[in-house]
Amino acid sequence: MPKFTFKAVHVCAASVALFSLSGCHSSHSSQFSASTQAFPVGVQPFDNYLDNVESYLLEHRTFISDNQAKEISMNMPFECGTQYRDIGVLLVHGLGDSPYFFRDVANAMCDEGIHVRSILLPGHGSKPGDMLNVSYEQWQAETNHHIRLFSEEVDNLYVGGFSTGANLTTIASFSMAEELDIKGLMHFSPAFKSRFFVSRLAPYIDSLFPWPNVEEEDNPSRYNSTAMPGFAAYQESVNVLQDLFSQSEEEKRTLNLPVLMVVAEKDSVVDTIKIAEQFRDNFIHPRKCLLWQGENVPEVSDNTLIMQTMDLPEQRISAASHMSTLFSEHNILYGTESRFRICDNGQGSDAEARCRAGEDVWYGPWGFKPEIENNALVSDKEERVYARLTYNPYFDRMVGQLLAFTGKTKTFCKSH
Repeated sequence: MPKFTFKAVHVCAASVALFSLSGCHSSHSSQFSASTQAFPVGVQPFDNYLDNVESYLLEHRTFISDNQAKEISMNMPFECGTQYRDIGVLLVHGLGDSPYFFRDVANAMCDEGIHVRSILLPGHGSKPGDMLNVSYEQWQAETNHHIRLFSEEVDNLYVGGFSTGANLTTIASFSMAEELDIKGLMHFSPAFKSRFFVSRLAPYIDSLFPWPNVEEEDNPSRYNSTAMPGFAAYQESVNVLQDLFSQSEEEKRTLNLPVLMVVAEKDSVVDTIKIAEQFRDNFIHPRKCLLWQGENVPEVSDNTLIMQTMDLPEQRISAASHMSTLFSEHNILYGTESRFRICDNGQGSDAEARCRAGEDVWYGPWGFKPEIENNALVSDKEERVYARLTYNPYFDRMVGQLLAFTGKTKTFCKSH
């Protein structure tokens, strides 16, 4: 999660005293100015869409390394398993992210005879400045367009997403599930409600404070800096979704569609208790499963729950993170053999410097604070330096559940 560290600028203090920001104005770098050309939307067929997006990224991406081909490839929409028509899965990424987040999941499903497709949301993949011109309506329209397009190419369509992408595909399902005969939802760290009050204000202040955080861009697969219009678009997706779900007992709306959710209990970005409640109450189809990565049992029925402990000291893991659900330990950027490490993890400058210096670290979500019970290991836990956990130690088991969800195996929502 981006930092919200406050700098002493009086105009900011007067206007946003309820939360902290890293600055009141953006960098003058080309990274933080919007492209003059609009991102290609509503393009069909998918091959033409790929060509248009590639041309756009080649012209407008601000590269952060010498390997431009690798950066383009990581940020491109993609599909695999195109020879299969029986089952198709359309996946939508999250705020500031890219289709690369689905590479491991997609490859695993395509290897088992499933056609998987992932799109790139407008404002992403090129440079953080292009998030200045995004809107929820634009993202939702593009999501709906590709769901409809893909539905014409496969017999059994599943949709889903990571974080904000889960919101967009759920919203689409309310109006399109019956018409297009959508078979189910696959959600990874769904962002139905944020933990951060600042995101609720974003739609009202996006023009006043366009850059809540400006960070060094060192990750080829996502932005480190996010413009306020991006946060506003995310929050609008939350508002629309919660209106659809309607929380009063008299007016509560439900979605009668199979669903598989993977949720990290200690996720620092989203309210995981709220998500578990909505999984229980708002998704009413009997074919559903919650993969809960944590130690405390959520209040859902046992036959819809798989618990996966994240207290894994042998792997120096204390808790799952918002992003870790999606990646295999073999991922070239985020896996155990990669030298890439996310040390900007909400733990203070000293610990961050020790992490960057290559010290042995533990892994968890942004801002993770170890819980100390019965004064056991107090000194040990207090001295731990944390980097972001970027892979899922249960990745293969998760893939097994994804396959069972589509009917490829018979062990849906079973631990073994």
